[in-house]
Amino acid sequence: MAGSLYETPMGALLPDMDESDLPKAETEHMEMTVEASYHDDGERICIRYKESELSGMEGSTTSVSFRKNDPAMISMLRDGTVKTALIFEQSKRHLCIYKTQIMPFEVCVYTRSVDNRIETDGTLRMDYAVELRGAQAERTEFLMRVLPAFDRPNR
Repeated sequence: MAGSLYETPMGALLPDMDESDLPKAETEHMEMTVEASYHDDGERICIRYKESELSGMEGSTTSVSFRKNDPAMISMLRDGTVKTALIFEQSKRHLCIYKTQIMPFEVCVYTRSVDNRIETDGTLRMDYAVELRGAQAERTEFLMRVLPAFDRPNR
């Protein structure tokens, strides 16, 4: 497939294209507030939460983690009805696995940027594209805000 992330050289989103050449996709915005556990063992931080029906992954638990000495490399693991193991590292591609109840498949994750400020202001921002071989890549801008329990919104 022309323009495939699988064929893209390191550091380029699509071959011979810049951002202005990319087709304009419909923007979908989703915001969720979930209770999560936050674990810091001195070497690694892990944030774990249950997915909801809104995310389409109800019955799964997601863990977002990173080593404190390498906060720009993020791992996202899901377990349950949907299982994934995704790696996000700025300007790099990673081939990852996505398992559904029907079958597992490989996805290519290209991370454009990672801004990890979990330890300073509780935020993690990532801009990445995910492609299932043969399908158009989907771009995602991800923002996670970690709030202490006493800052949680009223229900």
